[in-house]
Amino acid sequence: MPAFGYMSRSVIHTWRSQPLAVDDPLLDGDLDDACHEVDVSTIPMPVIRESLVTQQYVVYSATFQVPAFYFTIHNSSLWPLEILRYNFNCDVGGTPLTIDDLLRSTLFRPFAFEKTEASTFALTNPASSFPLLSQGDHPTLGTACWYLHPCESADAVGEIMREVQVAEELRLVRWLEAWFMILGTMVNFRSPSR
Repeated sequence: MPAFGYMSRSVIHTWRSQPLAVDDPLLDGDLDDACHEVDVSTIPMPVIRESLVTQQYVVYSATFQVPAFYFTIHNSSLWPLEILRYNFNCDVGGTPLTIDDLLRSTLFRPFAFEKTEASTFALTNPASSFPLLSQGDHPTLGTACWYLHPCESADAVGEIMREVQVAEELRLVRWLEAWFMILGTMVNFRSPSR
């Protein structure tokens, strides 16, 4: 099988919900209590939001003859956020996320996997013969990745393309734009604001 080219990028994500790290008496609305002398040694240090480094790939699926979305996501708590923000090629040193942790990350939209059943290696819609999200080797790199199964991509994009009037020379570009639009309903392409 020939090695196909691919697009890739690195994105920093976080956990979907973060607890408030520091109790602030001003937030309680009681200014009298907030204006007394405080022993600074008793104030907890703020907790830095843990970052999750995601390596994302778009690679051609020879089997389904459509693009497929592959990714890895690792806990990056071992590295300062500033290093990760400017140097995505660093050795993260974190551990890959479990499927439960993956669903708590901001990589996917909150509703992306409703009505699916989880195992340790996949998410499956009970009415489907293929898993929606699974693990497998990157087709070109040969490294372990998560991926969104591409089996329904051609039909989903085809529905949109039937409604689009476009010149033949732009048809493939519009097809890829429609694919990214559909993928964007599940995947959060933006890195969360800090």
